[in-house]
Amino acid sequence: MRAWAAPLLVVLAAAAGGFAFARLYQPPAAPPPQLAVERRLLCPQCQEVRLDVCDRPICTDMKADIAHRLAAGESPDTIVASYRQAYGPTILSADQPAGPAALLPWAALALGLLALGALAVRRRGRALPRAPAGAAAGFEPDPVASRSPR
Repeated sequence: MRAWAAPLLVVLAAAAGGFAFARLYQPPAAPPPQLAVERRLLCPQCQEVRLDVCDRPICTDMKADIAHRLAAGESPDTIVASYRQAYGPTILSADQPAGPAALLPWAALALGLLALGALAVRRRGRALPRAPAGAAAGFEPDPVASRSPR
């Protein structure tokens, strides 16, 4: 196998992995307006279940009300604000990570890459040949002078 084939295969494998990763983690398409509003609200009875997945009668009524208000031209923010005013701030959902929690996977990846880089540098340092003791002081022995006469 030629010397350039192995690095080329590594680069191609890395590119394929990066492409697959990018395809898996594309941002999802924007949900319809009604579903977006339902995801921002919690069930007033369960208080830990989002409105879009709860099937209690009160949630069914709230979903119908949201659909009717959106069809009438009311903005999603106004609808959420009216439900917040009616039920208090506990009705608002906060299901998306924000701040440092969103950066956690990237920080773990960066730490892993740094660890691999440090390991590679450490191993490379061991593979370098050691200089003779006299070479450190700037002295190079003369190979002809060091021979003993026969």
